[in-house]
Amino acid sequence: MDWTQKGKRKRKRIGGTLKALVIIDMINDFVFEEYEYEGEVYFGKLVAPQGKTIVNRIAALIKNVVSEGTVSVLRLPKDHYNAFMNPELELKVAELEIDEIFMTGLVEEVCIYHNSLGFLERNFQTNIVKGCTVPFDEERGKEALKELEVCGARIVDGIPEKDIKVILLLEDEHDEDSEEIKSGGWPPHCMKGTPGARTVKEIKDALEERYK
Repeated sequence: MDWTQKGKRKRKRIGGTLKALVIIDMINDFVFEEYEYEGEVYFGKLVAPQGKTIVNRIAALIKNVVSEGTVSVLRLPKDHYNAFMNPELELKVAELEIDEIFMTGLVEEVCIYHNSLGFLERNFQTNIVKGCTVPFDEERGKEALKELEVCGARIVDGIPEKDIKVILLLEDEHDEDSEEIKSGGWPPHCMKGTPGARTVKEIKDALEERYK
């Protein structure tokens, strides 16, 4: 598939005129080597070495968005690196009339890459927020971001806080039977219903600011 050409096509968007902040896989198992939940100590299973460096940056984005007014928060679980494998994602972004997204989270050469392509393929204006994504591998991360730019994504310094009306959490919650685990690319493990699949506390706390 020639993504360079595909990204330049004029196609009808499935969404409308809403901007969304997308946060991918900022969950305990991917961010922290060790963390505490309800008095128990746990150890991350698939930690991105630089994951913790972007926690406060993403939390700050959330606080700025929430401070500007009413914002909807939607969490969709995924058991594959491509969140569009969950058909509910496509239905929800259409229902909410989203047409532009600002991508943050983990990791550049896997979920950021594939989900950005998913949004680009559906003709969403796709932005990747500088300093709010990290890779597993530095070189592969750089290559992924370069390819996304060629496909039509923009690397941006910040987000339009006043215009963001939806925060979309796309978070891994797979088990041993998921296609991603069966592929052999990841060590066998179960995340469903575990503290490891929960959004990291700093980001969860920032999201709860909207209730104050």
